[in-house]
Amino acid sequence: MKTRNYSIDIFRYVCAVMVVAIHTRPFSDLNEEIGFIFTQIVPRIAVPFFFCVAGYYYIPKLEKGYKSFSVYIKRLIITYSTWSCFYYIIDFLQYGYLDVKGFISRSLYKFAISGSYYHFWFFPALIFAVCFTTFLFKIGYKKVIIPLSIVLYCIGCLGCSYYKLGICIPGLRTVFTFSGFNVIRRVLCMGFPFFLCGYLVYKIKEKVFAYTTNIKLFVIWIISVGVWLTEICLVLVLKLESNIVITIGLYLLCVMTMLILLRNQLSKYKAFSNISRILANFTYYSHPFWIIFITFLCNNIFHVNITETPIFFLAIGLSCIVGILLYRWDNRVMNHIIK
Repeated sequence: MKTRNYSIDIFRYVCAVMVVAIHTRPFSDLNEEIGFIFTQIVPRIAVPFFFCVAGYYYIPKLEKGYKSFSVYIKRLIITYSTWSCFYYIIDFLQYGYLDVKGFISRSLYKFAISGSYYHFWFFPALIFAVCFTTFLFKIGYKKVIIPLSIVLYCIGCLGCSYYKLGICIPGLRTVFTFSGFNVIRRVLCMGFPFFLCGYLVYKIKEKVFAYTTNIKLFVIWIISVGVWLTEICLVLVLKLESNIVITIGLYLLCVMTMLILLRNQLSKYKAFSNISRILANFTYYSHPFWIIFITFLCNNIFHVNITETPIFFLAIGLSCIVGILLYRWDNRVMNHIIK
């Protein structure tokens, strides 16, 4: 059984803040280029890191024979269902009552396939990754899962950052131009590969730590950041991309970030990491509600036209305040921890 890693828990909160940035586009109201950097580039490690952490903690238990599948899946489904009901109520009050049957059918489809709310695509993708990985382990194919995940990730990159190259490949062109490719990309080409990325980190970390000093590890991490940013610049300049959600360099960056955090566990910051863990979950789950709440208040109560940057900071602030209150009240239902 793995103990908590304090630096990972703290960085998970940083990633939750990045997710809020993706959905609020801070600084784009001040400068479009700066807004693009803080919305489309910097936060791209956030959700991949969540998958990676989940795989790092779950798959070694599976490998060691622990019966953790049913407990893990149950915890995922309870958390997902609880928060989905919360957002379904909001959706219904906004427009769902106009077509109840359509609302129910759409809600069931989204819950099972694309995510019950726009940020909850993470849950179907993670549930699939857990189930598929467990299945491959059970039938004795564990040696193929990391290579398979890397192949799927490369296919995903061809459909995103290298789209103009990918559509030149006859078999893949059909996949990339399919209307449902976004779901395929999230589940097969992003969720599953980054979940297995955590397992890859688990397998290589001891050898890396044995032959690499902390300074060298930081240098390699800086190089990985440079490689990732250079790749993004190239695909943008050459106009190869349909989007830059995933790139080859992002996978390397995720591996190196995990290794840095595992090597530097910040053992003196246990209390702060506990709060960060709660805030990471609550901020990720609740931030769309705060965006709706803030926008509604400004438009309908105060009659103020609020822009992206204030929404970002207010959403983070409210998530933080309420999250800390829930931490103090020990609300285990709303802040179920996914290890």
